[in-house]
Amino acid sequence: MKKLLLLFFILTMKAGVSYSQMGIPKAQAMFIFNFSRLIEWPASYRNGPFIIGVLGTSAVADELDLYTKGKKVGTQVIQVARFKTPAEISSCHILFVPFARSKQLAEISSALQGKSTLIITEKNGALNDGSAINFVILENKLKFELKAENASKLGIKLSSKLEEMALSGA
Repeated sequence: MKKLLLLFFILTMKAGVSYSQMGIPKAQAMFIFNFSRLIEWPASYRNGPFIIGVLGTSAVADELDLYTKGKKVGTQVIQVARFKTPAEISSCHILFVPFARSKQLAEISSALQGKSTLIITEKNGALNDGSAINFVILENKLKFELKAENASKLGIKLSSKLEEMALSGA
């Protein structure tokens, strides 16, 4: 069953998800959860809850609450944390920065200095500002681009499968 689910995930992500079928926030929540299964954090991040943070107000946080309810990353129970400002950001494994807050990427990077937090965004050019994964919409499908060196600088290892699924040329 796990192999079947992984195969479905890989095929879905490779093809992209038509956001008109489910809505962008719901599709992003699904991707974020599945990214967590294809990434390895440093040993110190493998204890306690697995925290997915969302900066500001975003429907993605609500969808993550629904999508991850009762789910785990390895043995870690998933918790969704909402941060109003970059200064409030505490330790988290993943931080989703919605488009409206992407101007704060420099401040966010400072707040996360020395932490192994994967930043996910949805703004063109965000990979050059510190994001490791950036959502894009191409041909009416939600896809993602990836800058692996932004993750590796933080001690985060990306699966080769994740790199294969990302848009090329990012």
